[in-house]
Amino acid sequence: MTVRVYSLEDDIWAVAPEGRINLPIARAMDDALIGLLDEGRRWVVVDLSAASYITSLGLKVLLVAQRRARALGGDVQLAGLGPRMNEIFEMAGFEQLFKLHPSAAEAARSLKQK
Repeated sequence: MTVRVYSLEDDIWAVAPEGRINLPIARAMDDALIGLLDEGRRWVVVDLSAASYITSLGLKVLLVAQRRARALGGDVQLAGLGPRMNEIFEMAGFEQLFKLHPSAAEAARSLKQK
């Protein structure tokens, strides 16, 4: 279980957690997101295609990162949610808070239009 950080485009970065986003993975995801934002990388895609579950702490990490990115004039968008992750986001009402995309590439295209 890891969190990968990689560049999608020149100014768009991806954070990709794997497996269950529980306490250790949520903390690693938070470190990755805050690290990117602290470096001025304000356009971020969280690629959830390899994630199977997310806890409330993981949801909080995403929300805090989105608010911080928007305060910097950027955004955090989500990609690759499977059926179980979609269900969790719908139950939490997060599908109304985030732009959801089928893939990281589509999320990057959306961010490039901003």
